[in-house]
Amino acid sequence: MPDEQMKLVIVEDSELISSHLLKMIAMQPRIRVIGVATEEEAAIRLILATGPDAVLLDLSLSPGSGIRVLSRIRAAGCAARVLVLTNNIEPELRNACLGLGVAGFFDKSFEAEQCMQQLFDWLAPLPANEDARLKAVNAVSSVVGADMAEQEVFDSLARLARVVTAMPMAAVSLVEKDRQRFLAHPGLQVQETSRSVTFCAHAILASELMEVPDALADARFCSNPLVLGAPHIRSYAGVPLVLPSGESLGALCVLDTVPRILTDAQKQALKTLAHSVVGEIELRRRVSELEVEVARRRIAEAQLLQVATRDPLTSLPNRIALHERLEQHVRLAHRHGDMLAFLFIDLDRFKLINDTLGHDVGDAALIEVAQRLTRTLRDSDTVARLGGDEFAVLLPEVGDADEAVQMAGKLVAALIEPAHLHGHRLHLNASIGVALYPGHGDSGEELMRNADLAMYQAKQSGSGRVCLFSPQLNQRSRDLLALENDLRDALQRNELLAYFQPQAVVGRAGVCGAEALVRWRHPHLGILGPDHFIRFAEERGFIQQIGRQMIDMALAQLATWDAEALHVPRIAVNVSALELRTGYAEMVEAALTRYGVPPHRLELEITESALAADAVGTLSMLARLRKLGVSISVDDFGVGYSSLGQLRRLPIDSLKIDQSFIAEIDSNAQDAAIVSAVVTMARGLGLRTVAEGAEKESHLAALQRLGCDCVQGYVLARPMPAAQFAEWVRNFGGVDVNGLLQAAPSATQPSPVASA
Repeated sequence: MPDEQMKLVIVEDSELISSHLLKMIAMQPRIRVIGVATEEEAAIRLILATGPDAVLLDLSLSPGSGIRVLSRIRAAGCAARVLVLTNNIEPELRNACLGLGVAGFFDKSFEAEQCMQQLFDWLAPLPANEDARLKAVNAVSSVVGADMAEQEVFDSLARLARVVTAMPMAAVSLVEKDRQRFLAHPGLQVQETSRSVTFCAHAILASELMEVPDALADARFCSNPLVLGAPHIRSYAGVPLVLPSGESLGALCVLDTVPRILTDAQKQALKTLAHSVVGEIELRRRVSELEVEVARRRIAEAQLLQVATRDPLTSLPNRIALHERLEQHVRLAHRHGDMLAFLFIDLDRFKLINDTLGHDVGDAALIEVAQRLTRTLRDSDTVARLGGDEFAVLLPEVGDADEAVQMAGKLVAALIEPAHLHGHRLHLNASIGVALYPGHGDSGEELMRNADLAMYQAKQSGSGRVCLFSPQLNQRSRDLLALENDLRDALQRNELLAYFQPQAVVGRAGVCGAEALVRWRHPHLGILGPDHFIRFAEERGFIQQIGRQMIDMALAQLATWDAEALHVPRIAVNVSALELRTGYAEMVEAALTRYGVPPHRLELEITESALAADAVGTLSMLARLRKLGVSISVDDFGVGYSSLGQLRRLPIDSLKIDQSFIAEIDSNAQDAAIVSAVVTMARGLGLRTVAEGAEKESHLAALQRLGCDCVQGYVLARPMPAAQFAEWVRNFGGVDVNGLLQAAPSATQPSPVASA
């Protein structure tokens, strides 16, 4: 399709004149020069190959003759409008050109502008609403078909127009930006024409009907290629196809090769048929709009279904979709006597990723998990995300329990491979519970519940484990539910207690601090240590409330000892990484203010594993606490993955050497070497060292020899209630730490149930 309305060829052997003509033509953007020729043979080839709408022709060519160019293209059937622009204005030459059908003869020296104006005048005026009209034409083109296939209804209307007007040719046209395209054209051999030569480009400007009784007598059309050449139009009548909104699309027209004038009845009939054409177009437009609306609603319904049944983050089926599939497969398995497996998957310590590395990394990890699970499973299996860090897998038609457990093992292995996400290297372990139909449940709901119980049992057994459901887990589930209810009541009834274990400077008399350790005074089970409920509290979301109560009890007790003139320099409290969230620093600061305790007398202990990820959120929170003046200690140091470079960047004050290195420090050279290295490294970084778990005098001697700063463990005392701790300090606070073991009577030692 042409880029402009009129295609023009220039035949001129003077480069200077050609350049001047091109500049003049550039003033009219509706004309496109498709080629310039300088000699006879090239001009003929160009004109016959491109089929221009108009030709600007110089008669003097080198080599060749413009007259021969004109004669030969006419002999070849080219009816393009030709304007002769020449220096040879002899009357005989002018008459010869006119005889060959030129549309104008101009003196190159004086009439170039008139020649250009004649060229421009051949362009039909544009309607005032051309932009809106073209937009409507484009919309209609998509409705009635953009290709050149004839439309049956429009063809019937055009044939009827031809009959009622007794004209040999008829057409239903759309006048587009650069061309006229026919929806129907009985009697016409062409399917489209350039807009610059079409009669309908003028008809769309009319209010009702435009009639041209004799084209040769009409200045607009007497030189028109469609008049001088095929189809040799002499008469035309066209009714514009005007939409109700006012845009004229084209015309319903009839044509003849002889002069004609329509009767009033014929004109009225043509108008009626044109109205029918517009009605058909409007009908198709409305049908198309309805189809678009139906398609839009289908898409919207599909999107709603996607939202309702798909997890937006991973695009996996969600809990609703999984439940439907599970119930369907249970029915099929019952009908065919098959076995199916349901796997409940929970990521291990995923909350730590979210809380320390941020939700962007957490989301990336969930997407990675979804992709790995999908790649590992068969096409017939279903993997779904239930929410949070919980996934599920449905395995239809498994052979036996071993096959299901083996598949669960493959999933664990697929997840444990390191993942590099947002600059972090993560290991995505998971615990998986397996339940089988029909042995472990008759319904999808029961299978999900029992697989969940098995998953929890797997998680209790350690990271990356698989557990097959057994009936005994139901009792375990009831016990856990009871524990959850009891712990919730304990927090409301203040059943949690703070026990205190002293810390002393190695080789010197007196205490240097104490660690506050949580205990639960259970109404039926007695005093419970943290091993019985802290991990459970982290999983069930109670750890933040427990942490707040421990900070409160520790600072309150320190303030009480100060009032009683019992000086304990520092109190240490364990902190879970899950507590280090927004508002934690403000909570600590408020508690310090409430009890009047200077910040440097509070030490918060966080495990090395929680710091290993070097998470921005955790480090930022610790830095804020340290800015308040609170001391930060790394608990269980030596069993995690801290590097020297990492320690250098951490906002910490002390290292608590893990008790696993202290147990044989007096007899194991490797343990002694490790402790010595830690002490030396800490001293170089300006950090205090505290050895925990010292139980014998020989441990104290070894720690003093290695230069450790402080000690904590049974060699001093077990954790004890506040009153007993105060008595211990008063009785033994002035005794050298290396003599405490012999001095401490057994009456001061609490029972093992209260051990840390």
